[in-house]
Amino acid sequence: HHGNLPPDIQILAVTAIPPPPSSPPPSSTSSSSTSSSGANTFHARESCIGKRYVYTIQEGQGDPMTARYRWNIGRGNTKRLNVDRMNDAAQRLLGEHDFASFGVLEDGDDRPTTKRMRRLEVSRIVTVDPIEAASVGCVIDTNHVTTTNTTTNTTTRRDTVVTIVAECDRYLYNMMRMICGTLVQVGLGRLSPDDVTTLLERRGG
Repeated sequence: HHGNLPPDIQILAVTAIPPPPSSPPPSSTSSSSTSSSGANTFHARESCIGKRYVYTIQEGQGDPMTARYRWNIGRGNTKRLNVDRMNDAAQRLLGEHDFASFGVLEDGDDRPTTKRMRRLEVSRIVTVDPIEAASVGCVIDTNHVTTTNTTTNTTTRRDTVVTIVAECDRYLYNMMRMICGTLVQVGLGRLSPDDVTTLLERRGG
């Protein structure tokens, strides 16, 4: 609408976009009507066969430019996540399970709580200030995992980011938030991998 545009921008013409070449031409036959009706049944959530979530957790001082997109768990050695323990716990959630303990069940929602977790992996990415690394004689390895001083054999770490990647056929409401929060508690030593198995077996009870 012209009223919503700045004065130096005007709409002079409107042209319909033709359908892509692969689309069948419009038809008044009953088969075309059925096809059109079928296309309208697609639902972005209910029709998909799986989803992928990537949660990012910041260790260290972080970056103000990415703070709103990452969960910053704070600074200090007590805030370093044990990724091996987190992956141990994550392995227990792979496969087909009743995830009722890791979701919010809304009133009237009768959808099954059994889901198939195809992938759940935890990994750490270490990022280093290249100027600081060079000043202490460190060399960044090809995997960007550590920076090692070749003379003193010391390691400098600037910031680390831990990612949790999940692929599942379907999710309960808040399911991934609860799973990620639980895995972080395992990484901080507040829960054990066996505790995750216990939570899973409760099935929301």
